[in-house]
Amino acid sequence: MAGKTKSRKASAQRVNTVRNLILGLAAALVAGIAAWGFLYSTGGTSDGFAAGSDWTVIEDAPASGRAPLTVTEFFSYGCVHCRNFDPLIETWREGLPEDASFVRAPVSYSPVWALLAKTYLALELEEALPRNHERLFRAIHDQQRQFLSADQLADFVAGRGITRERFLATFNSSRVQRRLNEIDQLSRRASVRSVPSLIVANRYLVNMDGGRKRALEIANHLLDLERAARNPA
Repeated sequence: MAGKTKSRKASAQRVNTVRNLILGLAAALVAGIAAWGFLYSTGGTSDGFAAGSDWTVIEDAPASGRAPLTVTEFFSYGCVHCRNFDPLIETWREGLPEDASFVRAPVSYSPVWALLAKTYLALELEEALPRNHERLFRAIHDQQRQFLSADQLADFVAGRGITRERFLATFNSSRVQRRLNEIDQLSRRASVRSVPSLIVANRYLVNMDGGRKRALEIANHLLDLERAARNPA
């Protein structure tokens, strides 16, 4: 009788051992699947960023390590998403290392947006942008003001770091038109179809689908990639 009891205990132990082994393997399998799913969703890299999902390389872009270390934001004063992005990007740009720079590229997707784009470029050339940049966003999106002509915009910025006459002269200058044409060309080449959009080193178009904060994290990552290309050691 004692032998049968001992045999049953041994059998039960083997069953428990096998069961625990199966449960352990199942748990490991679940954990492995979860880890694979996480890596797949983040692009399979240790930092969570990957080409194709987080950015695309622009066709005919300069070779890595040869373009200026610049982050370009394509935007418009007429875009409410750009207006909401602006405070975040202003904070972010303050932390840029000395070897990197930030520039804005106003788009001209409509006649009104073209007016606003030329306004930005004119103010930038005349160093009157700091006193008018936020004012334009607020006027359009908080106060629902409409600017349908260069004269209306000249009246709005006059006395804010620039005269009305100086603004109109620069607004209508060949320098502004030439820069606007360059932006349009880069926008088409990079397939920028919406704003805000970010391009790093004139080479990478950032995917904005993950949100504005993640887009800036991707931009930082791409800046690191470009630094590594310049300093392979």
